[in-house]
Amino acid sequence: MNVIVICGATATGKSDLAVSLAQEIDGEVINADSMQLYKGMDIGTAKLPLSQRRGIVHHQIDVLDPSEEANVSQYQKQSREIINDLLSKNVQPILVGGSGLYVNSVLEDLEFPGTNLEVRAKYEEILDEKGVDALFQMLKEIDPKAAENIFPN
Repeated sequence: MNVIVICGATATGKSDLAVSLAQEIDGEVINADSMQLYKGMDIGTAKLPLSQRRGIVHHQIDVLDPSEEANVSQYQKQSREIINDLLSKNVQPILVGGSGLYVNSVLEDLEFPGTNLEVRAKYEEILDEKGVDALFQMLKEIDPKAAENIFPN
């Protein structure tokens, strides 16, 4: 059994399709929208209300407090565990969302390096003291190609 993926823009009917499909083929939905991970972030995310889920189990929805930071590496690990668990029970996983990185993190062999807290602290200090423009200037000097593809803010 494979993972079914329904991916697209917000408010295009992905969730309704996923629920209907899950009812037909004994499936469960795994959210792949980075904003729907957050509790209380219902407006603007088109999060399907519990009353419209028609009894279908939804994973990876409302799992983070707004004060927590979404982490695609952690999402990848948890979602793959959910998928493996569902497959072991002959339940069809249906991955649904519009966050391409989150979808790809589950499907592709993406590896995410850990965070070096010392390096992060160094750059956060520069940000606090000199602002975002100074950090962006540093990026332009260190990696001009990356700077061409990243907004200064």
